[in-house]
Amino acid sequence: MTSPNNRALERYKNAVTAATSVVGAAMLLRRLIADILPGTALGALLLLPPASARRHAVLIEEFDGALYNRVFLAARAYVSTLLAAAPSVPLMKASLPRGAGAEHVLLAMRPGTAVVDVFDGAKLTWRLSRKQDGRRRAAEDAREVFKLSFDAQHKDMVLGSYLPAVMARVEAMSQEQRQTKLYSNEWGKWRTVRLRNASTFATVAMDAALREAVVDDLDRFLTRKEYYQQTGRAWKRGYLIHGPPGTGKSSLVAAISNHLHFDVYDLDVGGVRSNTELRKLLIRMKNRSILLVEDVDCAVTTAPRREANGEGPDGSNPPSKNHKVTLSGLLNMVDGLWSSSGHERILIFTTNHKDRLDPALLRPGRMDMHVHMGYCGFVAFRELAANYHGVHDHPLFAEIEAQLREVEVAPAEVAERLLATDDADAAVEMAAKLLRDRKAGTGEDVGYIKQKLHAGPRRPRRPPAPAPRRGVVGAARRAVLDEEIGGSSRRGQGRGGSGTARRGRGGVRGRGRR
Repeated sequence: MTSPNNRALERYKNAVTAATSVVGAAMLLRRLIADILPGTALGALLLLPPASARRHAVLIEEFDGALYNRVFLAARAYVSTLLAAAPSVPLMKASLPRGAGAEHVLLAMRPGTAVVDVFDGAKLTWRLSRKQDGRRRAAEDAREVFKLSFDAQHKDMVLGSYLPAVMARVEAMSQEQRQTKLYSNEWGKWRTVRLRNASTFATVAMDAALREAVVDDLDRFLTRKEYYQQTGRAWKRGYLIHGPPGTGKSSLVAAISNHLHFDVYDLDVGGVRSNTELRKLLIRMKNRSILLVEDVDCAVTTAPRREANGEGPDGSNPPSKNHKVTLSGLLNMVDGLWSSSGHERILIFTTNHKDRLDPALLRPGRMDMHVHMGYCGFVAFRELAANYHGVHDHPLFAEIEAQLREVEVAPAEVAERLLATDDADAAVEMAAKLLRDRKAGTGEDVGYIKQKLHAGPRRPRRPPAPAPRRGVVGAARRAVLDEEIGGSSRRGQGRGGSGTARRGRGGVRGRGRR
């Protein structure tokens, strides 16, 4: 027989269990109603908050371990664009990156401020705060944190669409605002400066059809990543730019760099000490870059091909002591295994003498496209006149067009005349005078092309004199001194004096007369 106390305890347990079940059922019912009928009269009767009142958040911290969080950096750049268009942010920070122009001022949020973004009809709030590290007490050591908050119903959209769109937008912005750099090799390392050449395809004087063909080829190269992967080829493209001096080869390289937003690595083959160093330089290049070898005919001359027996192609020993980079090393750089060390690269060779290049460099797969930059034609001249002085028509254009059919003149020479004055009429007249003088064979620039192409007669180069050894220096100085004394004696003998040199010469001549 149970006692009254035990019966009371049993009733208490049953009551608690029943109450717990009722509360759980009520909470489940409330959640179901809130998800199915949000914002309705039934939801208001049950005192349910609207769907917009239930918020989720994503925290994006500044550091991911010891490294910067790439999502945080992208969020900071993206929020900068929101601040530029936001009308209700009272306090912002402004900064200018090193080397950037005034048009690239960056806006940033102060801790505790927020900005609202709208994506596919959903409102999302970015808020910046500081997270104090327990091990660090200084305020400047506090790490920044972005809090992205949104309605719970937009969770899948934010994680699946919004954040990837933010990352893609920032990547596109970085490519548009990217400042191209120029690298040069020095002692086996790349040294960099900012590339400030403003040449574009619109400003380079070249044939319109050739310009369009180069631009189309470059754009097609950028979009064929999957094609190169399917065919098992390295994602690279080779261009040979050839033509006389002053025809715009370097300007075309700068235009390609500005069009693609690629850095330029200007390789001085003469400054590379070995094939191994050449491979190291190639590995240290970034992706999405241009490798430039100017005057490749001279580079190949200083880097002869070396056969298996250690001899050159003509049976002679190549000067390997001074130039250890071989033509085989250059070919491996172009399309060997080491050429696959990076992707999305452009290789450009320039030369004034295409006929001097080894045929192995010119075959398809190494130099995929040959671009000839020729002498100035009338179309190129009109582009120069329009770019430099805004002149699209002039009474002298008919004469200049006729002269350009008969005269070979480099675009650089024409540009020099157009830049000589700010008066458009005087500039066109100076260009016309250049063509008249060139046709007549007069003027100071008649030998410009011959001098640049080394077509004229060249004076033979004298070999350097060997350094005198010790013990020979004194004898050489005495010989020079004796020669000077002998010359003075001959001059004195002519005036009636006498000397040993005169007696010697007289003896020889006397014997000759006898």
